[in-house]
Order: sequence, then C-alpha cells, then structure tokens
Amino acid sequence: MRLSRVLQRMVHYFNPVARFLLATPFHSLMSGRLMLLSFTGRKTGRLYTRPVSYVRVGDSLLVPGGGAWWKNLERRSQTQVCLRGVWNPVTPEVISEPIALAELMQRMLAMNPAIALFTGVKPGPDGRPDAAALERERRRGFVVVRLRLDDGAKQARIVAA
Repeated sequence: MRLSRVLQRMVHYFNPVARFLLATPFHSLMSGRLMLLSFTGRKTGRLYTRPVSYVRVGDSLLVPGGGAWWKNLERRSQTQVCLRGVWNPVTPEVISEPIALAELMQRMLAMNPAIALFTGVKPGPDGRPDAAALERERRRGFVVVRLRLDDGAKQARIVAA
C-alpha cells in the first residue's frame, strides 16, 4: 500500500486523535467505519493500539492490512477491538491468498468505497477490484485481516440486543 507523503503525514497526525476519540463516549463520531485494534507485538511483547478501518460482515470484521502491523496477528496473539465503544476479544485470520483476497476486497469496496483511497486498489466498472492493482499491492505485503468476534463477545451482543 503506497500512500502519498501528504496523506501519510495526515494519517500520522490523525491516528492519535482517532485513538482518543474511539476510546471515549464520543466514539460515535467515527465508529461507523473506524475501530481500535489492540494486539501484542510479536518481537517486543509491547501492547499496540491503532485505529483501523473495517467492514462488518456477520460476526466478522474485515480490515485492510497494508504495512507490517498485521504480522503481529499471524501467531494469534491476544487481540481485541474497541467497536462502537465496547472492547471485544477477537480471533484474527490473515488472508493473503489471491482469490480469497479479491473476493473480500470486492465486498469491502462495495460497503466502504473509501477503502480504495488507502489501499491503492480501486473497483473496476463491474465492482471487482482492479486485478493488476490488487496483485501489485499483494506483492508489497497487502492482506485482509478477518477478525472473528469470540464466542463470549457474540453471546454478550445477543444478550444486549
């Protein structure tokens, strides 16, 4: 995923603000498309919390994974999301296989077209992601992370509903 330097700077300054807002009662200003993802670093053991965009599909949250942060999720580290102001445990699955990646990106782009801006993968006229752009980004390390809400979080959602 290649962002322009201007956009990279904007994201650099925006992330702390988003991290703060998403963890407060004011989360509703942003929580329709952003959430906090908290995980343990595989090398440092340090806890990281970062705002990420997402698309919800059933009991799963699909997150575009550019950069290297998603590598911390490959070993199924303890992972949580703050979704609409509530922390939930999740089980991560990193998806890099080309066909599955294309299918998930098509769903994500249909539900949240702004994802194209940050991934460098735009939908074609048929709604499918541009194959050449997706393959280029996949070779650079782009993945989709599927976060499955753990059973306890699902049960709590059912009880709360």
